[in-house]
Amino acid sequence: MVDDWTINVRVETELVKNWVDTKQIDFSTISGVVYIKGKLNFQLDIFVNPDEADYFEKRAIVEVEKVKRIERNIKKIAGVRAIKFELENWFKMGARWIKLKSQAQSQK
Repeated sequence: MVDDWTINVRVETELVKNWVDTKQIDFSTISGVVYIKGKLNFQLDIFVNPDEADYFEKRAIVEVEKVKRIERNIKKIAGVRAIKFELENWFKMGARWIKLKSQAQSQK
């Protein structure tokens, strides 16, 4: 049996590998259930050039793929029974991830 602390270490590794800003997110594991809360933001400008005309479209595609990859890889961690997301800026509808606009973005 894998303990919750070991799962947490592996979850953190997965988040860092996918360029998640870990200062804005909290995660914990209780009895094999991983809880991820906060804002899931990425440091992606190394993958997408901000000077390109279609920067925002490309960034959106990369971000959705990263969220899917993170979820898929956390599910593969030994001992993980489930993942509960309570994210401020992402919403999952069925198998589809949707990035929510922040209030600052909505007011522009």
